[in-house]
Amino acid sequence: MRIGPFTPKDHVVITTLGLEFALAVAAGTAGGYWADRHWHWTPWGTVAGVVLGFAFGMYILIRQAGEMARADQAKKEEKTDGSI
Repeated sequence: MRIGPFTPKDHVVITTLGLEFALAVAAGTAGGYWADRHWHWTPWGTVAGVVLGFAFGMYILIRQAGEMARADQAKKEEKTDGSI
């Protein structure tokens, strides 16, 4: 069953990206919270952890978007080269 313009594989990729982003932010937050408790940096460890987790999550999304764009471009070039 096709939902919108996306294939089932696209849905898996989108879900995976969302989970990777959420896990990056959660791991950064947990690390920052640990730093707060361990070195008494409250609240700056958690704030730094959230920011770093968000930045890493964005890095993951941007890297994957680039890979998807390159794959899409290669697929388009493959279709336009005249071969069957």
